[in-house]
Amino acid sequence: MPAWLAVGVGYLVLAGWILRAGWLHPGAVTYGGNDGYLYTWFLRWTPYAVAHGLDPFVTHQINAPDGANVLWSTPVVLLALIATPITMIGGPVFALTVLLTLAPVVSALALYGLLRRFVRVGPATLGGLFYGFGPYLIGSSYGHLHLAFMPFPPLLALLLIDLLVPDPHFQRQGQRQGQRQRSPGRTGVLLGLAVAAQALIGEEVLASSALAATVGVVALGAWHRGLVRARIGPAVRGLAVAGVTAGALLAWPLSVQFFGAGRVHGSIQPSGIAVSDLWTFVTPTPMQEFGPDAAVRHSLRFTGNAVEVGGYLGVPLVLLAIGAAVVARRHPLVRVLVPVGIVMAVLSLGDHLHVSGHATGIRLPWLLGERVPVLRNALPSRFAGYVMLCAAAVTAVGLDQLPGGSRTPDRHPLSLRVMSPRPGFLRGTSPRGVLAWTGAGVLTVAALVALVPAQLLTTSARTPAFFTGDGVRRLPAGATTLVVPYPHPQQAEAMLWQARADFRFVMPGCYCTVADASGHAAFHGPSDALTSALIDVDNGTVSGARMAGSAQVRAAYADLSPDAVVLGPARRTGELRTLLVGLVGQAPDRVGGVDLWLPGRSGGRRS
Repeated sequence: MPAWLAVGVGYLVLAGWILRAGWLHPGAVTYGGNDGYLYTWFLRWTPYAVAHGLDPFVTHQINAPDGANVLWSTPVVLLALIATPITMIGGPVFALTVLLTLAPVVSALALYGLLRRFVRVGPATLGGLFYGFGPYLIGSSYGHLHLAFMPFPPLLALLLIDLLVPDPHFQRQGQRQGQRQRSPGRTGVLLGLAVAAQALIGEEVLASSALAATVGVVALGAWHRGLVRARIGPAVRGLAVAGVTAGALLAWPLSVQFFGAGRVHGSIQPSGIAVSDLWTFVTPTPMQEFGPDAAVRHSLRFTGNAVEVGGYLGVPLVLLAIGAAVVARRHPLVRVLVPVGIVMAVLSLGDHLHVSGHATGIRLPWLLGERVPVLRNALPSRFAGYVMLCAAAVTAVGLDQLPGGSRTPDRHPLSLRVMSPRPGFLRGTSPRGVLAWTGAGVLTVAALVALVPAQLLTTSARTPAFFTGDGVRRLPAGATTLVVPYPHPQQAEAMLWQARADFRFVMPGCYCTVADASGHAAFHGPSDALTSALIDVDNGTVSGARMAGSAQVRAAYADLSPDAVVLGPARRTGELRTLLVGLVGQAPDRVGGVDLWLPGRSGGRRS
């Protein structure tokens, strides 16, 4: 069995264990709560739109009657297309489980492939393990599929190496075989395809990868000016080809996103919320299986929600990476990745320094990043993924450079090497070398233990039988249907229900990014008296009877004039039923676990 395949199988087994609940209860649970519901909607919408000849980037199925430009809501278009067979057979919830399981595996293998250019199988496997299964990517399994799937940064590094660095080993082989090194044009095409693919998975990762790559290229140029200067011509040609390739593939979606209906202006997220705390990198969170209780409680004080606090490395890995950087300080990959890791760590702290959850007012470099169009929509805390990537890769190189290991000749920067294992490589190693290996082994084990993820919490994905059986066919195809609980960021089950009903109906409201009246971002449909009443009644802040008597609420319902009303399981089902009976003017039918009103039709009973 090839080494990469064996490594991949190992990664897959580990990923399956981490997400075991989704496999033990296929289609019944998901991860990430309301974000998980949103991704099940996307995974079903894209193949549905393609199959029915609809625009996959703009929809009127949600946020009726205005619709939504879904490209502002991380729709993972490419992943949805790839997973279409799984979605059609097992449903969107199962498809999400499959993709979340593959995400760390593919990401880890991508870094493994990069590292195999420089190190042996063992260190490369460990580096991929730290990256793909570290707190950042595993934490992204909670409803952030576009962030959990991150093979692009290592692939980008590989392609940039091909463009910027001559490969002496390949040149020697090519001279013997009468071949040339891979042409800049071919590498440019591959880079363009990779960029287009990543844009259709998640634009934020594409933008942040470009930022990290820029830092890496600057660092490479600082260490190897002559080399970069000699390759500037081929690199520019390759980048031009990449731009043309990616531009041709992305012309349609980008034109829809930035010039089409429903486009959003300005920043999507507020600043100063999703940032890394100064203590983030060494403080375990509830995402870790092992960690002192006091430290875990301390992490709960950090700014932002727990899903966005994913920068934990752990003290053992920090020490291991620092030691590896010292041991392999002359290695060209280390010389590039150490600056990248430091810069991305600083940028992840946001525009002002936060210490133990308190904003200090100390200004930080990300203040400049917030002024850059497109990039300003990236959340700083998400740069922590690159910090883990750099720490993992530097650690792998350092372990490979310990006494008894193989070394990369300095005269061949970033070169591909043919490596062979050394049985008994510690044989004859000095006591100092044995001590170094012992210390590295202890720290490696400690780092792995510190990063063991806690069991992921699941969210029920059970759908009332009405939406998956014949009951939903009582709705006229394309009927505007008010589904309650009204879909919004804190209560988005209706998104899953609509997807599982195969988009039989059009639905007011959504959990998605839409433009408000001023064109700026909002995460739900326009607020009016009706939607506010539905949310407030479900939250228990007001009674259904009181809202049913509100003239403003009744006027908003009359203005919407839905073809149907469906009340599913809710926190305060009885109160919501009272409100809806008062608005519709008739009692509902009970069908497939929901209350159904068909105003003006025989489907409802007059109260």
